[in-house]
Amino acid sequence: MPYSVKRVLNAVFIILLVLGLAACGQSDKNNTSKDESSPASSGSPAASSASPSASPSASQAAQEDTAIRVEDALGTVELPRAPERIVAMEFGFTDALVTLGVQPVGVADDGDPNLFMDAVRNQLTNYQSVGSRYEPNIELISSLQPDLIIVDLNKHKEAFPQLKSIAPLLVLDDFQADYEQMLKNYGIIAKTVGREEEGAKRLEQHAAYIEDAKRRIKSSDLTVLPAVVNPNGFFAHSDHSYSGSFLASLGFEDPVKDEASYPQLTLEQLTETNPGALFLMPTEEVTIVDEWKKNPLWNKLDAVASERVFTVERRDWSLARGLIGSEKMIEDIANALGE
Repeated sequence: MPYSVKRVLNAVFIILLVLGLAACGQSDKNNTSKDESSPASSGSPAASSASPSASPSASQAAQEDTAIRVEDALGTVELPRAPERIVAMEFGFTDALVTLGVQPVGVADDGDPNLFMDAVRNQLTNYQSVGSRYEPNIELISSLQPDLIIVDLNKHKEAFPQLKSIAPLLVLDDFQADYEQMLKNYGIIAKTVGREEEGAKRLEQHAAYIEDAKRRIKSSDLTVLPAVVNPNGFFAHSDHSYSGSFLASLGFEDPVKDEASYPQLTLEQLTETNPGALFLMPTEEVTIVDEWKKNPLWNKLDAVASERVFTVERRDWSLARGLIGSEKMIEDIANALGE
């Protein structure tokens, strides 16, 4: 091949090689530019919506921070945020709310605010009575536009469908609860209203209060019986009841030993149980006990012979079923059986 031709071919080859390398460099640059601006690699909203693993938006994160998730008597309750408009369908629920600094907008108080113990009623500011604890006033509750209704597992079961149509329900076993269950309910309510930390501190204060009062009680070896008395009957509160279980937690023995929470006793049956101390909760000024006092069997009771028959407030011992109520109960017990 002539030398001149060979030089031309070499020159053409070099030019083609240079052009090829330049084209590759431009292609890489374009690809790099496309990768950096693509939704998959950018921090734009488009990227977040396109990728399942993308970080949630600020609003989503805020919602997750305020969301409430608790376990009640029926399962899991989920709320977008701590409720602000609460209807409490039992006195015990109201006791719990006011100790947490939460004011219910509605309370089932049986139409009588005097059924609240003074220490609870004094902390209630302005609430709407929704009537009976046994028969929820659906229309009235709905008018309050609550974002949570706290109900009893057994007492309000028939009304659950109607109440659920108004607001989410927090279902707790209150009416048949013992003292330990009340403490668990309190923790659940505290978490539900977004005050779990405050609730834990209040429970610690309650435990310290109980222990301090227990030191004043010098007759813990007694059999002690609380009972509601009305004109027609004597209803013992066994250790399956709230007040009976509270006494058992203090070390007192239940003289009734009945599976029922509130067995009705005749005077003869009461004599057989022969409690060492009686705490009577009268519903009216004159009760069946006034009639029994005329019977010689009454004076044979150890509680009567030792002058350990005490009258206490039913609203404190039976209706409240909360921290404040329990603290009043042990104060009464310490005053009666202490130094």
